[in-house]
Amino acid sequence: MIKEASDWVKLCLNEIDEVTENKIVLDIACGSGRNSVFISDKVSKVISVDLNIDHLLTFNGSNIFKIQSDIENLSKWPFKNKSVDIVIVTNFLNRLIFEKIQAVIKKNGFLIYETFGEGHDKIGKPKNKDYLLKKGELLKLTRNMSLIFYEEIQVISLEKKFIKHRILCKNV
Repeated sequence: MIKEASDWVKLCLNEIDEVTENKIVLDIACGSGRNSVFISDKVSKVISVDLNIDHLLTFNGSNIFKIQSDIENLSKWPFKNKSVDIVIVTNFLNRLIFEKIQAVIKKNGFLIYETFGEGHDKIGKPKNKDYLLKKGELLKLTRNMSLIFYEEIQVISLEKKFIKHRILCKNV
């Protein structure tokens, strides 16, 4: 279980001038809450959602509100449109809910997204190609937003092996 916040999330949050105490953040597929906990002291409210209740029980924070939900079930999507300032998604991909994810972001809000890309299945999990982004796909999925940062990277070292696609964009 990874305990430290994603380096990508940290970088993006440092670039967003609007990260202030009156903001609401949604951490989708939050897992053990590493990103939720990291940002919780910078904003007024963090909503952490995951399917696995055991993951949600591993972390706390006075302004962290946890929701156990199957967000992949479109009929049970628990969030209202334009209800959060920042959405964070790491190591999760479901193309069917991508429009819903974007719809919850308020005008001038941000999407921080990082997940695995094609080729990663040869060096680690996930092995299922349905959970891997194709080259340029994240750009297409966010084409109605304003691009701030984007990268497709491959890291092979003694400590880490991954292929990831990452984006920071603004809902304008």
